[in-house]
Amino acid sequence: MKTRLILAVLVIITGTFQEGRSAILAGETVQLDTVCPLPQQLAVLSGQPLSALMGIPLQNIALFRRSGSGLQPIIFQIDQKDQEDRYVLEVQATPGKEQLLDQNDELVFRISDAGRRLNASSEIAKLHTLIEIGIVEPVSQSTSWIYAMAAPGPVQQPKEEDIRYIKDLDRVQGSIYRVDFSDQQPFLIDAFSWKAEQTGSWSPNVADTMEIEHRGKLFGLFPFLRTSMDYSSSLTAVKTGPLRIIRRTENRVRILWKLKTPALYIDYVMMPDGFFMDSIIDIPFNIGLFFDRVDTITTMNWNDSPDLPGLTIRSPYTTSELPIDGHMSPEKHAFNTVAGDRFSVSSAYGSLYIQLDIPQDFPIESWLYLNDASNDAAPPGNRRGQFGNVGFRTTGWEKINTEVHHLKITACVETKRQGDSFRPFFLK
Repeated sequence: MKTRLILAVLVIITGTFQEGRSAILAGETVQLDTVCPLPQQLAVLSGQPLSALMGIPLQNIALFRRSGSGLQPIIFQIDQKDQEDRYVLEVQATPGKEQLLDQNDELVFRISDAGRRLNASSEIAKLHTLIEIGIVEPVSQSTSWIYAMAAPGPVQQPKEEDIRYIKDLDRVQGSIYRVDFSDQQPFLIDAFSWKAEQTGSWSPNVADTMEIEHRGKLFGLFPFLRTSMDYSSSLTAVKTGPLRIIRRTENRVRILWKLKTPALYIDYVMMPDGFFMDSIIDIPFNIGLFFDRVDTITTMNWNDSPDLPGLTIRSPYTTSELPIDGHMSPEKHAFNTVAGDRFSVSSAYGSLYIQLDIPQDFPIESWLYLNDASNDAAPPGNRRGQFGNVGFRTTGWEKINTEVHHLKITACVETKRQGDSFRPFFLK
């Protein structure tokens, strides 16, 4: 599902030297994983590639591409992170103190905005102090370039946006998809629509709701079950930008007795070509002391309206394409026995490519999960109807310690374009 882009990063310091020469201060090559290798994909840089910008006020940084013999400003944003890899969404302004770029922060721009290389001996290069970032396309090996500048004062960005947040609806809307979040439990998505490229119109809502449940044994004897109905959830912060919307909820699940309630912070990072859900898990007690055989199931249940086109599910770990029809089959039961971290959901409107990323130090395992049984009663609330309820079952939660962990689910969105077929890049 991930495409490797090689970034050749050459830091060039040019200025008004007496002899009009430019000098290469440093050069390096880094690997970049794009979250969704689709036409709207973003580049995200942090750390060493930006070393020449460290300590520069965020508002003084600008990005450009070559345009003719000059430079054209391009859209970008900087998302700050703390030392524990959490986004800093609510920055308290301190009079006389500027926000400075550090090694944890992320510089985000559109890969399609990169252009031709600027001649280091050109007049424009002699007039500015620039950082040159070369992007090497992995298949053709062609290179395109962007340029960063540390200006002496605040920089005005182009007035464009690829994605926006509609506060009154708690909706994120891009050019190819839109997502609505639940009023009662804002950590859950309860509406999803594709945008038809050929007509510019939105599809009906194809989603029912997200679901989450935790199962296990208390003291090895008593069945334990908690669902999304056992959660309290509140929207705590939203950071808007032209390329990414970052939306945070604080969530707590009811356990029992005097056990301190675990905290689950979920950051939805919404991008033009998809989004990822970064779950920051803080469990204040050792689960294994009280519970064993703990599973967590995280899924999306789909809208079973007869007016909607059919859905199909695929995974690189299976050979069958599974039609969603509200009835389980031997192939669907077999899907639930597969240890895997990727699947897709497709219809005539578009496709979603879903991947679960588990850090190496997080001792849980991932399994595919599908319940396609319209007549079965299931939690939460034993409501009837599971229509293509697909996602992941994770096991081994009793093994984790009390440290803070990150768990990420990524959804790449592709819309159906007239005459095109979907590119199953993640199925290879």
